[in-house]
Amino acid sequence: MRRLDSSLMTNLFKTHRIVVKKAKGIYVEDVDGKRYMDFMTVITTAYLGHNPDYLVEAIKEAAENLIAGGSYVYYSEYLLRASEKLLSLFPRELNRVAFKPGGGEAVELALKLARKFTKRQEVLVTMGSYHGRTSGTLTFHGSRKKEFAPLIPGMSYVPYPYCYRCPVKADSCESCSDSILQLIDYYLKFSGNRDYAALIIEPIQGVGGIIYPEDGFFPKLASILRENNSLLIFDEIQTGMGRTGTTWRFEALNVVPDIVVVAKGMTGGLPLAAVVTREEIAASMEPGDEHSTYAAPPLVMAAADATLSHFIENKEAILRNVREVGEYALKLLNELKERRKFVGDVRGKGLMLGIELVKDKESKKPAREETAQLCFDKALKRGLLLATSGWYGNVVRFAPPLTVSKEEVERAVQIMDESLGEIGG
Repeated sequence: MRRLDSSLMTNLFKTHRIVVKKAKGIYVEDVDGKRYMDFMTVITTAYLGHNPDYLVEAIKEAAENLIAGGSYVYYSEYLLRASEKLLSLFPRELNRVAFKPGGGEAVELALKLARKFTKRQEVLVTMGSYHGRTSGTLTFHGSRKKEFAPLIPGMSYVPYPYCYRCPVKADSCESCSDSILQLIDYYLKFSGNRDYAALIIEPIQGVGGIIYPEDGFFPKLASILRENNSLLIFDEIQTGMGRTGTTWRFEALNVVPDIVVVAKGMTGGLPLAAVVTREEIAASMEPGDEHSTYAAPPLVMAAADATLSHFIENKEAILRNVREVGEYALKLLNELKERRKFVGDVRGKGLMLGIELVKDKESKKPAREETAQLCFDKALKRGLLLATSGWYGNVVRFAPPLTVSKEEVERAVQIMDESLGEIGG
């Protein structure tokens, strides 16, 4: 680590201070031979576990044939196959896709599409959201940094329903959601000469702390946007590819967005994101409106082709495991909540779970320092990799590979229990 600190800008991010040599399945191994259970899944990219055999073989084969290239130079068979397989997982009306190297660029493309198609400039964004950290996406980052101003104009911010800490002080999750819907409706109808192209939203805020409204919120939101001829953009980068128990989170919400951004899970860890939309929205763009040298390179698209093939062939079994093991994990974590004074709330869908730590359950004062201590010290020493999140930095993200077993979940919760005990919680 000292060598890394002397050359790499390690101050750019908070991470586990270990150097990993290899990984397989749910386990990663550092250069000293210590193994860790990965319950952050490399920020939810190694969805089906580390280095599955089908992925390794696909990358090897592609590397022997074609490495350099991209969809802005020429096309590859890997790109064609991956495109068709990805679109097969979407409703028929969402039938066009474009690939980008990462989620931030894909979100920016989604905004370009919305503005070009609607011929409007303004965009609604929810507070506490996370859509990337490029100079562009920081603008619609609900927790953006002022020191990087000036940011792109044209954004308006509305609250996001947070049942445990309702931003409008409602007395129930449903009334919290309804109050925010009313506010969004007011924004769209009574914002003077502002015409909104779209609203971009995460169906579950990931970096925001695994928070989400009650399920009825999204059909009502879609209806409000349609009345205003504004588009609904779903950022499914963290919720997609089976993470919440359905292939896409919107499937469980009785709504079909106009534009969907996806990324994590498509390649098993290689950099790739995609924007999926309707044909008429895609057709609004012209040559030169968008470009990226590293969009859809053959090696990455081969990984996407292999990963999507495996997911499609095993979809029912994968989703069943997510639902069953996720429900079991939620049960164990709620039992942990009853035992431990620092655990204020446990929530989530499928295997996208959050544990919110508080100083005490009455005041709900965020336990930020204890959360960092748990994730980056106590649990780490016991061989468990966890990530922090949340508006206040006090939520533990519980996001193992979708192939995780109940026994592995039991061990992870046991480590969390022991670690909380050590820090007095």
